Parts: sequence; structure tokens; C-alpha cells
Amino acid sequence: MKQANEKHMMTIICFSHLSWERSLFQRPQQLMLRLSKRFNILYVNSHSFYQFLKGLFRKGKASCKVNDNLTVYSPFALLTFQKRLSLSIHLNKMLLTFLVKRKIKKLKGGKLILWIYHPIYVNAIGKFNEALVVYDCMDDFTSLISDYEDRERNAEDERVLLKKADVVFAGGYSIADLKRDSRERIHVFPSAVEIDHFKKALSDNLEMPDDITDIPHPILGYWGAIDDRVDHELLKRLAIKHPEWSIVLLGPICRHKIGDTSYLNEIKNIFWLGAKDYSLLPNYAKAFDVCLIPFVLSREGKYLSPTKTLEYLATGKPVVSTPITDVVRFYDGVVKIADGPDEFGLAVKRCMEEDTESMKQKRISFTENKSWEDTAEKMEKLILDKIEEKSRDTIAI
Repeated sequence: MKQANEKHMMTIICFSHLSWERSLFQRPQQLMLRLSKRFNILYVNSHSFYQFLKGLFRKGKASCKVNDNLTVYSPFALLTFQKRLSLSIHLNKMLLTFLVKRKIKKLKGGKLILWIYHPIYVNAIGKFNEALVVYDCMDDFTSLISDYEDRERNAEDERVLLKKADVVFAGGYSIADLKRDSRERIHVFPSAVEIDHFKKALSDNLEMPDDITDIPHPILGYWGAIDDRVDHELLKRLAIKHPEWSIVLLGPICRHKIGDTSYLNEIKNIFWLGAKDYSLLPNYAKAFDVCLIPFVLSREGKYLSPTKTLEYLATGKPVVSTPITDVVRFYDGVVKIADGPDEFGLAVKRCMEEDTESMKQKRISFTENKSWEDTAEKMEKLILDKIEEKSRDTIAI
């Protein structure tokens, strides 16, 4: 994949809290993959000693190429110890800057764009002589941290990041509204979808994976991280009240962000099948009768704009969600909203009773013009316009 135009011969350094994994192929990975058609991309994985080892064991080296223009890098990090946590964090920030600087020297490209996905990387601003700083805010990270001191530090880092960034994107309207005290000008780009990929679920020739074929129907399916944003009590009560339903969960368990998960093994009609490659999600969706978005309504889940919503809809399957702000606001008529186990159960029943061909087509049609390609192109235009504006301002001075 080569650069199409010299105008786009730029390098994006993407600092992400999400590692480049096919089992959780989310917004950062989707956008960087598409932007790599016109930019050099250095995707810097979540910076930790364990992530470095994982990359080393899987690939035999700290970096790997996804395509000609996109490199995924897992830089070395020091082990962090609680007694010397502040010192370890400081040293790792210095080490990260040094290693990334050394890495980008090997990449061909003109101006540098710093693209940040988490406030923890705010210290990177100004270290790379970058032409532009982009903050793509996809989550309310402050609410995802339980420790008060860490939460306050994270909130302050984000306030600084929101003020320093040249361009700020948000993954949903509710998350943008939440940040407007620190930054008025925010470009909202809700989650998009790879439509053709998920429409594969409609194919008669698509095979269902072996580990789901023997699970009794009806199947209520979920994919994504299994963490503290999931309403585990809702799933437990739903499974116990409806033993005739099978609840299938696909995704990694984030044990540092979750409490007791013993119910996954104890309740007979709940089936946790582990993390699955992104390429296989349509195969699993083919087996689903209803798709679930069972997120909590506390701040951890309240401001989400789940990527999986459009992915589910593109498969044509019915979707039931808890009343997450952005889902209620934008998916009226194609997603059933339910609050609490009883209402959720009734909504699932209605979905199965009303799953007509016309409803299936309505759900699929809703995903049109909501592709990752379209989102990436619009973001790219805003970025290039801002770089041109900054260049004119510099000349004028």
C-alpha cells in the first residue's frame, strides 16, 4: 500500500491504550488501518512490560508490519512496583519518548501528527516536533478508574490534553457534551462499521464455529470486553429467570476491571467462549437469535457509544440494549431499549416474535453511510485543513 499523493506523505504516531489485537478490533485499529492508505502510521501499543513481552513472544520482535504503511510497535517498558510507582511511571514516560523517537527515524514521511487515545500520553505533546496534535476521545476514561488519586490525575491530564490538542474528536455526542467544559470545539464522529464484513452473517454458505453449534437456541449473544461496564447482575438474573435461553459471551475477561466472574461457569445456560478473532464475528452472529448490549447505567457505561451496535445491526439480527444515552438517542426504531431484567426479558421475547424480513432489512439499511472509510475520510479532511491553517498562521507571523 503506497502513498497516493505527496501531499499526504505524513506520519501519524498513534499512542493507544488498546493493543493491536484482532479479538478487540475497535475504533483506533479501524481508523488507523484506513488512514494508512494515505499516511505512514506508527501504532504504539499500550506501554507496559507485559505488553512488550507479549509482542516479543508472539512476533519474535517488538514491532510488526500490518501493511506497507502501518507498523505496530510494542516498546520496552520497565516493570512497575507499587512502592516506587511514581518513579517507575516517570522513567517509563522518558523511555517511551526515547524509543518512539528512535523508531520514527526509520519511517519515511514528512510532517508528524501526534494522535492520542488516552490522557496518560499527554506528556508526549511537544516531544516530537509534531505539526498537529489530535485527541480522539472514545471513552470517559475518568470513570473507568476506581482509585481516587489516579482518577483525579487522569482527569487533570485530560483537561490539559483537551486544551493543547489542535483537533479533538469524540466517539459519541454524550461523551462530547461531558467534555465541553474543557473544550468547546469538538468534532463528533460516532462509531462506524465495516458493513460488508458483518453482512457475511446473512450468507447461507457461512459456517458457524464448532463451539457454538451445539448450544441450544434461542441464543442471546454478546461480543466485546467483559469488564465493569457490563451489567453482570442483569445477565445473571436474565439467565436464571429464562433457563430456556442460552446467553453466549465472546471476548476477553478484563480481570483487573471486574469483580467476581464465577457465575460464568456456575450458571448452566451462560456460555463464555473466550476471545474471538474479529474475522470470525459474523460466523458467530449467524448463530445468534438476539444480540445484547447489557451495559451498566452508572458512569462506566452511561456515556458509551458502543461500536458493536452497528456491527450487530449490519448482521440483520435484532438488538436489545440497556438505556445508554447515545443508543436511546440515535437508534430509535432499530434497537429495543430495556431497563432491568424483567423489561429486558420482555424486549428479548418481542424481538424473537417480531423478527420479520422487513425488520431485518430495516436494521441493515440503518448501517448504510456509516462506514469506517467515510469517517476516516472526514477526519482526514479536518486534519489537513488544520495543518494548512497553522501553516498560514506561521507565515503570517
